[in-house]
Amino acid sequence: MAPAVSSKRSALYRLLAFTTLAVTLCAALIVGSSERWSTTSNLNDEEVDATFFSGLNPDDIPAVPEPTRLRPCCIFGNDIGARVGSIPVPGYEIRYVLELDSLGTHRFNKGAMAVQAGMEKRIIADEASGIVYTCRGGFIDIAHVRDNADRTLYLAAQIARIAATGGTIPITGEGARRRIVVKPLDRQLVRTYGLREVVTSLAEWLDHQAGIWHEITTWYGWSATPFPERPSAFSPEDIYSNLLGAKIAGAVIRGHTPAREFAYDHAVTALLQNALTKLGPLPPAGTRRAFQYVDGIWWDSTKRVPDNLLVRHRSFEIGPELTPWKIGDAWKFSTLPAARKEMDRYCHGDWTPLRLGVPDRLGSVPFRQLATLEIEPEEVLIKNGFPFPRSGSIMITQDDFPYVIAAIERAADAELGPGAGKPAARPGERSRYHQ
Repeated sequence: MAPAVSSKRSALYRLLAFTTLAVTLCAALIVGSSERWSTTSNLNDEEVDATFFSGLNPDDIPAVPEPTRLRPCCIFGNDIGARVGSIPVPGYEIRYVLELDSLGTHRFNKGAMAVQAGMEKRIIADEASGIVYTCRGGFIDIAHVRDNADRTLYLAAQIARIAATGGTIPITGEGARRRIVVKPLDRQLVRTYGLREVVTSLAEWLDHQAGIWHEITTWYGWSATPFPERPSAFSPEDIYSNLLGAKIAGAVIRGHTPAREFAYDHAVTALLQNALTKLGPLPPAGTRRAFQYVDGIWWDSTKRVPDNLLVRHRSFEIGPELTPWKIGDAWKFSTLPAARKEMDRYCHGDWTPLRLGVPDRLGSVPFRQLATLEIEPEEVLIKNGFPFPRSGSIMITQDDFPYVIAAIERAADAELGPGAGKPAARPGERSRYHQ
């Protein structure tokens, strides 16, 4: 990474950490909030060496429930129509463009779509989700940011509670039977970095793996919504938005132990607002214009949900660094000087992409030695051709994701056209925008 980018990223993290501390101190003064998290530990005193695992007392770790409700957003594009079978749904359009000032207050596990069939569905009250285009981060899917922040908190709490003994963390299926197997944390690693940092870093990495699985499973036919979600699998903004959410939760956890749901919600609210501000958000008119610039390249406004050809390019990059797709990556932005001038009103010439790192280790210890995401795909995926990497075995782990994604990328090239996994316009692709 270039020094200037690294410096700006460091500045972003310092800003996030400072905001977290301020929000936490303010939240501590507010009483009467509704709390659902228990701080009763399942560990006995003899199971944890409090001196060794310094910095985080298991008795203070909340039993954070698993977030099992996905926020129902977003198919890539704007003013998207829908159809049932071959019949268009008249008057139905999906508008996702979001105003930064209308984000509302984050609510842990407040998604409206239940991950498991039969679960009661709730309506989101205050918080809002949608897509915002940013100068340095490209399109950001706020629902993905929120969902991954919540899951990272859940994973961190669970890992911390079994840090000394190891154990299994349940995780809701999404088209498979899934669990995370955690070994007792490496003692030398904890001595070197502290338990809080080991737990948080491992939780961020595991959330990233779980987010990749969500893209895989939707490609092979699993959906939490009434419509097939295959058109949104690996869409240009998804995985970058996932990682942004994990890093926001990581900043919260590093700043304090979020034993109160109220404090966590308000910390994420402030950090999300500040992260987007640092990335350079465009107002709704600018985001809609950004969608127009890549209409005909990354997506096709003539298609309707659930047509998989609606999203023509997919991003299969999973690390160790994620570079956001910017509209200038689709075609030479210099060919539209008026468009560049319009965007510079918001970006002030700062178009440098903010690359986000996906560390797979701490020090010399790979995270895969500390925890494993075990997955057994279910029938809905198998009947749609899920590519098992080993004959005779239906078990896969995060180590198999590159194999599975390579198969998806080949399928995308066949279905969407060669080069579907790259942001650049392909021969015959042209923006529908005319300035």
